[in-house]
Amino acid sequence: MVRVSDATSTFVQESQEDIQKLNNALLDLEDDPEGSDAIETVFRVAHNLKGNFGVMGYTTASNLAHAIEDLLDCIRDGELEVTPERMDLIFNGVDHLAQMVAEISDTGETNTDPEETIEAIRASIEDGESAGGEDDGNDADTDTNTDAVATDRKVPLEDLADDIDREALENETNVYRAALELDDSGSPQVDAMFVLDAAGDEFELLRTVPANETIEAGEFDAVFDAYVTAADDETDRGSVEAFFDDNRYVEGASVTDVTDDIVDELTADGDDAGDSDEESGDSTGSSTNVTHSSKEVESIRVDVEQIDQLYNQVEEMVTSRIKLRKIIEGSDLVEAEDELEEHGKITASLQDTVLEIRLVPLKKIVGNFPRIVRDISRDQGKEIDFQMEGVDIEMDRSILNELGDPLMHLIRNAVDHGIESPEEREEKGKPREGTIKLIGERERDRVSVTVKDDGGGLDVEKIRSKAVEKGVMSEDEVQLLDDSEVYDLIFHPGFSTTEEVTEVSGRGVGMDVVNQVVRGVDGSINVESAPDEGTAITLMLPVSVAIVRVLFVTVGDETYGVPIKNIDEISEFEDVDIESVEGRKTVTHDGNVYPLLSLGNRLDVPDTEPDDDDMVVRIKDSVRQVCLRCSDVMGQEEVVIKPFEGVLSGAPGISGASVLGEGEVVMILDVDTL
Repeated sequence: MVRVSDATSTFVQESQEDIQKLNNALLDLEDDPEGSDAIETVFRVAHNLKGNFGVMGYTTASNLAHAIEDLLDCIRDGELEVTPERMDLIFNGVDHLAQMVAEISDTGETNTDPEETIEAIRASIEDGESAGGEDDGNDADTDTNTDAVATDRKVPLEDLADDIDREALENETNVYRAALELDDSGSPQVDAMFVLDAAGDEFELLRTVPANETIEAGEFDAVFDAYVTAADDETDRGSVEAFFDDNRYVEGASVTDVTDDIVDELTADGDDAGDSDEESGDSTGSSTNVTHSSKEVESIRVDVEQIDQLYNQVEEMVTSRIKLRKIIEGSDLVEAEDELEEHGKITASLQDTVLEIRLVPLKKIVGNFPRIVRDISRDQGKEIDFQMEGVDIEMDRSILNELGDPLMHLIRNAVDHGIESPEEREEKGKPREGTIKLIGERERDRVSVTVKDDGGGLDVEKIRSKAVEKGVMSEDEVQLLDDSEVYDLIFHPGFSTTEEVTEVSGRGVGMDVVNQVVRGVDGSINVESAPDEGTAITLMLPVSVAIVRVLFVTVGDETYGVPIKNIDEISEFEDVDIESVEGRKTVTHDGNVYPLLSLGNRLDVPDTEPDDDDMVVRIKDSVRQVCLRCSDVMGQEEVVIKPFEGVLSGAPGISGASVLGEGEVVMILDVDTL
């Protein structure tokens, strides 16, 4: 990544904020086309973006912002109406602006060519009939016979031979080339993605010309080829052509069987498909679905008073350090102890200030969620009212960065598989419009973030059946689970009850990753659901980074940390009531039975034979009803927990590690997953 100047960095940050404001204001305008406040906000932000791009010398981006501003001006003056198609065109332009800002952040310059979008916007202004306009400069392409256009897009036979093997052809797998022309909707890349998603469900999609990345970026002429295979005996060229003709986004389709043509090329060495991509025109920009990705919080704004406070505390710490050095040199231990206590107070105050500075509002990472919901629901023909509450609550920046993808996954699942279609909701006696809420709440040092929908809810019996089918549990075991325990099964790796996995993904797919990420930042997840009433998934998270007080325990020659907040009682082994239930040791306390886990066995620590001098640590019932057996207890201390990354991330029983003052690395136990 090229390092950009401070001025460019500030420009990028302000532009990202403006683009988010523009997206949200456009959503307000779409909901209430007659609302004067929404159109004024949209126009003002677009005007500001145009000016800032121009001042910084990014002429291409400024031209695009100018075109958007002009279109909005026509809407403001009543010359054009707010239509879904026109809003799609504006959103597409905003996505291009966001992509260009991202490029500026990375390299200091833009690579995206938005000329086609600018022309479409200008055409929409001129004819005032549709978002893409009927004279968008592409008539020569769209009026051309599909076969003629597609002829120039043929993939070299040796490349197709690389995409399929001889065994497949011997099994009478046919290869078809579908030359497709899209309806003129003003958003060809969106329409193309729907066509390709449908084709991927019906056939095996070998490749597209131009390449998929080019289509996603919208850098094509609404005409493209899709090469597919079909092993079904009932599938022939006519049925493939009928499939594409029936797609509502396709204006014309011509299908040819190219099976015989590639048989002779099957054993040839295939070359890269780059030549064919070049023939159809290389993409000058990358995908514009930037509003659908999670971004890290790269900068924070700090109050001047906090900076002054931080400076004063550092000044006090330097003074205290000098005093300590002189006292130690004079060997006055009493005075040294007093000064050390004062030094500790300064350090604690400094720690609080730094943690306060790192706090960032939740809206920093969820600000683009309304746009995500709008795009997915529009694509799927659903009606959804998306609401966000409590997004001004603040959390540590590092936790927010981890939280972005899990929350986005929950939101996309709620739209895709939580909320039913308007027709299905009407059949159930529910309003056509579904509701999804994202609610943030703070309770002392913890924050809860809930994603709640009023959709179909989780099917308990279906989850039970799937658990048995996948070998997660036996039939007898799964029937003993209550509903809340059944819901927890969706966090098992690869678990999903969704038969058809869409591009947005099925509820349950990836939920294991959500669970790992949340637990990795010392959080937890709770799921509540009811048939036809909806589902609520709540993430419980710490406000600040994991600086916690831990109890150090030894297991053989190794030392581990257990968070004090999870511990209820510490006892000597000989003082606890040990029993054996079905071959497993248990501890009875106040009438409750606690399984006794040997840390030596659970952590595979060598040379840890049971001893009568062992200690027993009883965990709080609210965390997990269990007791831990260890060799000894070594005291407690505040530590900074660093979660593991890479292959160690999400390891059960371990929440992270801490480096002690002597440089010793100690693993911190996650008693909930041990």
